[in-house]
Amino acid sequence: MSRYSPGDRLDSYQVLQLLGTGAYNESYKALDTRDGRTVVLKVPDPNLFADPATYSRYKREAEIARRLHHPAVQGAIDDGQKRAEPYLVLTFVEGDSLSHRMSQQRGPLPIETVVDWGRQLAEALAYLHGEGVIHRDLKPGNVLIGPGGRLVIADFGTAQLAGARRLTFKHLTGMLGTPDYMSPEQAQGGRGDARSDIYAWGVMMYQGLTGQVPFHGDNWMAVMAGHLQGDPKPIAKLRHDVPPALEAVVMHAMRRYPENRYQSVDDLLKDLNSLNTLNPAAYDTSPEKPMGSLMSSGGGRGLLSKFFKTKGGG
Repeated sequence: MSRYSPGDRLDSYQVLQLLGTGAYNESYKALDTRDGRTVVLKVPDPNLFADPATYSRYKREAEIARRLHHPAVQGAIDDGQKRAEPYLVLTFVEGDSLSHRMSQQRGPLPIETVVDWGRQLAEALAYLHGEGVIHRDLKPGNVLIGPGGRLVIADFGTAQLAGARRLTFKHLTGMLGTPDYMSPEQAQGGRGDARSDIYAWGVMMYQGLTGQVPFHGDNWMAVMAGHLQGDPKPIAKLRHDVPPALEAVVMHAMRRYPENRYQSVDDLLKDLNSLNTLNPAAYDTSPEKPMGSLMSSGGGRGLLSKFFKTKGGG
């Protein structure tokens, strides 16, 4: 049961509807009664603040959201208002989620659409990485389609700042993300870096072009084992009209070992903008050796699986 219902007030904000729930927060569409604008309230679960690391993660998300100012990134609104409890006020994006739009399609998307979306996301990632922010949970459910078809990256709950110390949950390991889109290094408990976002970008493009994610399984552990030890089926075997150069870019972004992927989004964008002149044969598409096993979740496995269930679905 959500903490707030439509009509409830939180400081100057009137709750309009529940937008969704996450691992440690609830998001609401709300009206700012002072000026009539629509915003998003991201309200953390107060019970989790007993863990200092959880509170630190909330503060980090707030810091990240407040420093981002880009049309393709959902930022925070900080008007200096004294708040009755800790919560984030975010810009509201009128539109659909990329996840919902892709599920409506129920199959591969037009190639032109995938390339357009891929370019928009890469440009947004280039901005984030330039600001020292790694998203670490890029997926269709965390991308909104705003007016005019403009994509907006949202949800920085697991993002990290370059140089920031590592935070550890009391009941969770460092393995955070969504299994379908999680990079192999994150599946092993690594912090991830810009190349982890590039891997997730590749998975999203693969899904857009083929209508399916590269790895499947009966549970999240099986899916992540695929990232570590399996090889995605070539796009050409699932869809014959995808240009070889585009397939090469997507598959290069999804290489298992970070050092074998694009090393920066700028490099990725350069290739994405030069598809007509790229030589697909220049890219190594041979199978990669398997990575080690998943990081053990130990006693926190139940909560970890709950986390994935709530964060997943994109």
